[in-house]
Amino acid sequence: MSTTKASLGTLFLMLSLATPALAQEAAAPRQPTTDKTKERWAKSQGGRFGFEIDVLSSSYQKQVIEARPGPDDVTLEEADRLGVTITAVAQYKIFAGLHLDAEMPFAYGDVSGRQDTDLFGKPFWSEADYSDFFFGNPTFGLHYAGNALPNLAIFGGMSLTVPLHPHPSADLEVAAVANFPARAYFDAQRVLLGHWALRARIGTEIHFGKVLFLTHDVASQIFMPTRAGDFTKTVIEQGNEIEFRPFGNFGLGMRLQAAFPLSSSNSAQLAAEPFIGWEPLVKGSFARVGALVALDDDLGFGLNQGKVATIRVALGSKW
Repeated sequence: MSTTKASLGTLFLMLSLATPALAQEAAAPRQPTTDKTKERWAKSQGGRFGFEIDVLSSSYQKQVIEARPGPDDVTLEEADRLGVTITAVAQYKIFAGLHLDAEMPFAYGDVSGRQDTDLFGKPFWSEADYSDFFFGNPTFGLHYAGNALPNLAIFGGMSLTVPLHPHPSADLEVAAVANFPARAYFDAQRVLLGHWALRARIGTEIHFGKVLFLTHDVASQIFMPTRAGDFTKTVIEQGNEIEFRPFGNFGLGMRLQAAFPLSSSNSAQLAAEPFIGWEPLVKGSFARVGALVALDDDLGFGLNQGKVATIRVALGSKW
């Protein structure tokens, strides 16, 4: 199983590296156009502000056999989890291709029964019932984005995440656990409490006739603990999106992603997200609704009991 997952993850990386070459071959002759039309089709360019909403709800029931046999030697164990994260996300163009990035998550977690979540090598569980609202970790960063070809944009940058809860209480950490796996180990810096996070990210955006859009990115995150006895964690994220916009701003798409938590027993976590969206080419309001489903262990298959299938919504405006 680990060999298969590693092979699929390698395939994602190969796609990310190969697509820019395809874009160069397919680039149409340069046409007279305005600077805005040349640049602003790429999501990594210009100003944007919006909210990203992730809702993860799961439950399971399983039979537990008691150590001592008897008429009541089998009991039914139940567990429920509800995690809701609303993240304010902003991107502001400073000058040329340099952009300022910021995000602030607000999260609610409701957990009952036993919960097992691999925090990149640190198992966590709780038998008690908890529910809590908390502020997640704010992130600030810079990235550069520009056009290498009329239909090929490249971007790259770094960000720093500040831990608002360097020494979280047990009930707060359980509430965070309800939200932690919502993106299949992507963007873990938002709700992984008790850690600083340093992230580097590069990627490409490509369009073919402004009807077919492809996005590829690779990111590496280092999580540095604020508590004694914890250890540094490293995660590599690789994402690929394809979106078809046959009717102007309206689009249908699919996202395939692979997270590689290097300090975890799970060598790779794969997930897929079909989505629909509304994205104007230059400026205006945008929206996106998708369903992210974990494909393999530990978090999948996402449609099974107790596994990860997350509703994702993004709303905002760009200028």
